[in-house]
Amino acid sequence: MRGPLAWLRRRRVRRLRVTTSPADVLVQSVAVLRHFGARVVRCDVDDGTLEARLAAGARLTVSAVEEAAGSDVTMETHGADWHGVGRTLADELARGGSA
Repeated sequence: MRGPLAWLRRRRVRRLRVTTSPADVLVQSVAVLRHFGARVVRCDVDDGTLEARLAAGARLTVSAVEEAAGSDVTMETHGADWHGVGRTLADELARGGSA
């Protein structure tokens, strides 16, 4: 049975396409995450992956795969994202990748 606070442990997935390379996606992601006080645990430019711990304790993973016209980005948030870091990161990547 799911408890009344089960939504705190939920997994949220966001997918978007940007016009920048996977390496640029990761660099921009690190900058945004550090601005929000997140701790970047792992950043592998060769694999195009990044893992961070958000200030509220949730885990955020970013995966960027190169495509013909840019990168496909998948972001997963495991746990409660109280400050909307995942949403803000997606907005920043979309805005920065479209310029």
